[in-house]
Amino acid sequence: MSNNNTFIDFRDISRNSKNKKIILFGAGEIATKTIRKLDTSPSYIVDNNPNMHGSKDNALSVNHPRDIKKELNISIIIICTTSFQEVSIQLNEMGFKKNLDYFVSPILNDLLILSQLSDLKTEIIFSSGAPISDNEDYGGGIYKVSINGLKYQVDKKINGTTHGIIKKDSFYYANNHKYGLIKFNKNFEILKKIEMPMGSRPHGLTYSKLTNKFYIVLSYRDSFLIINDNFEIEDEVFISDKFKDYNSPVHHCNDICNKNSSIFVSMFSKSGNWKNDVFDGCIMEIDIKSKKIIGSVKENLWMPHNVTFIDGGLTVLDSLTGELLKDNFRVIGKFPGFTRGILFDGGLFFIGQSRNRNFSKYLGNSYNISIDTSIIVFDDKSKVSRSIHLDPRISEIHSIIN
Repeated sequence: MSNNNTFIDFRDISRNSKNKKIILFGAGEIATKTIRKLDTSPSYIVDNNPNMHGSKDNALSVNHPRDIKKELNISIIIICTTSFQEVSIQLNEMGFKKNLDYFVSPILNDLLILSQLSDLKTEIIFSSGAPISDNEDYGGGIYKVSINGLKYQVDKKINGTTHGIIKKDSFYYANNHKYGLIKFNKNFEILKKIEMPMGSRPHGLTYSKLTNKFYIVLSYRDSFLIINDNFEIEDEVFISDKFKDYNSPVHHCNDICNKNSSIFVSMFSKSGNWKNDVFDGCIMEIDIKSKKIIGSVKENLWMPHNVTFIDGGLTVLDSLTGELLKDNFRVIGKFPGFTRGILFDGGLFFIGQSRNRNFSKYLGNSYNISIDTSIIVFDDKSKVSRSIHLDPRISEIHSIIN
């Protein structure tokens, strides 16, 4: 997925350089600025420019790069040139390992993250919950995005309004309104399917290894289905009794995830007053065995979606506010559109942004409300992002996976 150009600071270098020599790769202004920030003075500098060999820079001798071959395992190399991609390849060929034996100077962090986002090469899959379009290239369905540096291609693979999508083993599963719950392979060939209850509007989808069952949120029934590996419906669990009382959804449940013996469901209204314009959104925890509600683990959300676990902790998109909540629900990213769809590849976030149909509810709280459809590639450390713009006829993104 993303490049391994880790965004580091000088504290990281200090921790990794204990009991080791420091050697700089690249003479000049970047080396000068780097030396000022280091706790330990470098031993010497190497440079690819033969005219520099035998000279001095910052009172350090400038040597030929071949001199560092003998330093493997006893030193760390700090790259101090804007040609860090080429130097990285050079060091790799000498046997040095990135982010272990050598690092790019934090002075170059701005250029490093720009390079990482610009040179990104990856493929992702996203689902669109938009209505089916007369033009089958757009509208609801499942899409593949191939990103190759600054170029990217978007191809629709499966038609039909689709919300939740997950990967299990080497296969994919999705809630498709045309076919129901579907199983498909990497070639997007549908291998298995089961129809969902009429008028239930299936949204989020998860699979529990504890029970070996699928759990599917039905947003039009304020409930979730339990389906076994044979694609047989075993049970339906309601969030409250309100659906039976009103014969209409009042919580607007949408996404679901699981960990250990708990199920977590995101919804627009904990109290069941979404249709009364009360958006007291929350994430509800439910015991996976007893199917009893444990309680809400996060409240005061505004149209939350895509509750999931990242780095071992609950993460959610507060869609209307455009906020990415992680690390004890701290805001680690804020985006100008209706955010829905999240993927973390270990280095970068891929955040879906749908056309905002509810922007009037957020007037006065934001001074820039985007109506674009895009996938935002976001580095949460530097807070830098890049947008993959999609045709407005796609209009909605719900889930993103790789």
